[in-house]
Amino acid sequence: MAVLPLAETTLPPGALVALIVLGVAEVALVVFCLVDLVRRPAVLGDRKWLWALLIVLFAIPGSIIYLAVGRVPAPATDQVPETEDRPPADTAADALYARPVAAVAGAPGADGTQQQPHTPAGPAIEITGLVKDFKKARALDGVDLVVPEGSVFGFLGPNGAGKTTTLRILAGLARPTAGEARVFGHDTTRDADAVHALIGFLPDVPGFYKWMTAREYLELSAGLFGLHGDARDERIETLLELAGLSGVTTKVGGYSRGMKQRLGVAQALINSPRLLLLDEPTSALDPIGRREVLEMIAALSGRTTVFFSTHILADVERVCDTVAVLAGGRIVEQAGIDELRARHGGAQRVVIEVDDPQRLEQTLAAEVWAGAVRRDGRELVVDVTDLELAYHAVPALVARLGISLRRFDADEVSLEDVFVDLVQGASR
Repeated sequence: MAVLPLAETTLPPGALVALIVLGVAEVALVVFCLVDLVRRPAVLGDRKWLWALLIVLFAIPGSIIYLAVGRVPAPATDQVPETEDRPPADTAADALYARPVAAVAGAPGADGTQQQPHTPAGPAIEITGLVKDFKKARALDGVDLVVPEGSVFGFLGPNGAGKTTTLRILAGLARPTAGEARVFGHDTTRDADAVHALIGFLPDVPGFYKWMTAREYLELSAGLFGLHGDARDERIETLLELAGLSGVTTKVGGYSRGMKQRLGVAQALINSPRLLLLDEPTSALDPIGRREVLEMIAALSGRTTVFFSTHILADVERVCDTVAVLAGGRIVEQAGIDELRARHGGAQRVVIEVDDPQRLEQTLAAEVWAGAVRRDGRELVVDVTDLELAYHAVPALVARLGISLRRFDADEVSLEDVFVDLVQGASR
């Protein structure tokens, strides 16, 4: 077998240098892409391992593809344009709803002022004897509920109480086993198309196309409702202002959870619905995100009906005028927040701390103005029928018993106290 001369098997110096440069460039490109992949919070498809495999196996073409389409911009912060450059939420809501709908008397607006009552045209939601059975459990067991038009209605309940099931039935996404649900007089099962035209719905975990901007996503949503031209553009601009996203050009894949939730509310409002259904809209948000979403909801008071489920009681106290408590698949209470507190003790409660709470507790049991007494360490929490009388009587009782009074304060019954009592009572 003939052997080629050494000179014929040796690469020319220029080619060897080119190969070395190409190899170094290839390794550098792969290393750069892998480091970028590790540091980047989001990539197209959310599968970093797949992109790493592509980069390693197909070094140059894989790296180029990753750099071209794989990277998603870094998450934007929750900062929005300065207040002076952004119309207030109420202004944007006014533009979205040219004519306010019927409002509930005393409903708080976004600025905390009370809305003027209007004559209701009828209930927004009517639920009668609603039952929903699954294979192994009954989620709803004869729910009866009426939601006034124009209210911001809080649908309270612990996890697993049936809140999401109720919202899905109202949105026409599930059928009841028995009973009926009506939205502005339309049965959600038989008149589903009519209901869909009247509502906006935001599920608890909304999904988005991550490669779109907020404007592009709202344009897509508007097209589904047949909105086009200047009217569509004006509405989208209004919704972006309402959501605080008009100055944000980052793609949705780079949004924080709060920004996504605000975009979800804006998308649910694209058709200016008469009823906005929100399923746990603030449950996974940080305090800033919660505040921003609640400001959006408060701005809609009196302009449309908002029905949202939650187990975060502070959110309900901030924006709702009426609430219903769901426990064990049944409505255990429905009333205005102030009325609900009044039914379950109102502000008539005092906290007393003494060095011998047992003796004082026994003495309080004989007082006509004292109701239920609960002991917490050295503190006694006492429901009273007459707060002024309690202010005079308690120091006298303590002095007569010869014990030390360390604390004596009035303590308003909170919505949390009412909620816990109702839920625990329903489970007995």
